[in-house]
Amino acid sequence: KARAWLVSEFRRIGLAPVGAGYEQPFAFVRRGAADSTRGANVLGQLSGRTTPGRVIVVSAHYDHVGTRGGEIYNGADDNASGTAAVLAMAAWFKAHPPAHTIIFALWDGEEMGLVGARHFVAHPPVALASIAANVNLDMVSRNDRGELYAAGATPYPQMRPLLEAVAPRAARASVTLRLGHDSGTGSENWTGQSDQGAFHAVKIPFVYFGVEDHPDYHKPTDDPSRTQSGFYYGVVRTITAFVQSLDQAVTAWK
Repeated sequence: KARAWLVSEFRRIGLAPVGAGYEQPFAFVRRGAADSTRGANVLGQLSGRTTPGRVIVVSAHYDHVGTRGGEIYNGADDNASGTAAVLAMAAWFKAHPPAHTIIFALWDGEEMGLVGARHFVAHPPVALASIAANVNLDMVSRNDRGELYAAGATPYPQMRPLLEAVAPRAARASVTLRLGHDSGTGSENWTGQSDQGAFHAVKIPFVYFGVEDHPDYHKPTDDPSRTQSGFYYGVVRTITAFVQSLDQAVTAWK
């Protein structure tokens, strides 16, 4: 039902399908399972105004963990927040056409190991060489300190000046943009902890926007009432401004 609704939203916004349609189906075998599990990414695109052959992928995963022990895990922050933000950004860029093509990608199977994003990279509907960057959103609607993290500037230094330039705009929206969680080892390095990891694995530059874990992370209490609308609004404006700057900057990238 969620997938069908997202496809209808892509159509309503006016995104074009990527390849044969809006859905990119895939199947995989879960560990310990006898049968394969099926999923589908939802993909839509806006053709670039001046350089349609260069692509930016703006993404979020739309799956969550389902039900456990008879309780529904709604995943409002993880990751309905990223999914809804991508929809809002798609509508904004439809009204403000980008110079380069933007593929808006909503991934399935993230919670099972970045399965949808990895399928996209392994079976790309456009040439991988044409993809300049990935901007991935995962958990962006709440933080009691008003902090949003952007990971990616350490492995891809070309992202740093763009992020530093957008930080004052974030501050005006009451969002503290922090760079980090993209070096070292262990759980503090988020490089491979969401779908941007699939792009990093093939050396496509990325920026990952997200908040640090909160008490409702992967719990049935991650509900819409726990999101912080003012913070969330500021975050989406900040990320939109970053993608707009990225769209201008990749013209000079080799």
